[in-house]
Amino acid sequence: MITQTNLVSSNASTNSTVVLNDTLVTATTATPVLATTYALIERLVNERELWEQNAYKTSNDQLYALLTQCYQYYQAMCIEGDEAKALREGLKDYINLKGYVFSKSTHSINRIVKCVFGIDRRRVSAYGIVLRSALAKATHVSDLANFIRNNGGVEEIRLAKSSTAMSPKQKAQIASSTVVVNDIGSFSSPTLSAQLDAGKIGTNTVLIGTWQSDGSIVIRAVVESDTALNAALAAHYSSVKADVAKKASESKQAEVEEARQRLAAEAAASATVTL
Repeated sequence: MITQTNLVSSNASTNSTVVLNDTLVTATTATPVLATTYALIERLVNERELWEQNAYKTSNDQLYALLTQCYQYYQAMCIEGDEAKALREGLKDYINLKGYVFSKSTHSINRIVKCVFGIDRRRVSAYGIVLRSALAKATHVSDLANFIRNNGGVEEIRLAKSSTAMSPKQKAQIASSTVVVNDIGSFSSPTLSAQLDAGKIGTNTVLIGTWQSDGSIVIRAVVESDTALNAALAAHYSSVKADVAKKASESKQAEVEEARQRLAAEAAASATVTL
């Protein structure tokens, strides 16, 4: 529990500066509550910095050292010789002993990570992505920790697992410019018009509606939230992308078939019969 006695540090100086409504004021001219709050937050910031420099950094260093050993194990499996063969067989034996089940396509790095980190699927997936990303970039074992740090840590590498992968925000930005070409229909009502902000004319928004048996939709609410809009646009992008990919595949197959038939016709037309 945070008590009043530790809310203000012993040196909550009279020189402390507080930002209030874009106006700089000193702790001596601010209200006691504001000065106390400012001192509390500053103390928490200092504790966060100490945590980052000590416990957090130490924890990450230990994690990176463990991942380095997993990475080293895999690298040792890849070389020729009896020792590498023994490591591969040993991994299989350990997996069988623990009763872990993998598909044939599961990469050996992910198998090693699961053996080391257990059944936490999210961690196994994240750490596997990190190590395989390092492998794809031919990272040396001794450089693995720096590779993780230089790329923003485990989570950043996990999110950037593919050079062509896009974040939900990037998908939303693309969809926001392409969705405007669609015109499914329009809806208007006095209640809806009353919510219009002229400055938002031409921008996208999210409507919550309920399907009716006749195929119409009853609008229940207007959601003015960038988060909800981005999520909706990202979902729209994903669904449209899948449909476009399917149509592209079908079109390509049709082109291949058309080309095959054309070549067959040309071959038949140019064929000669010798009697």
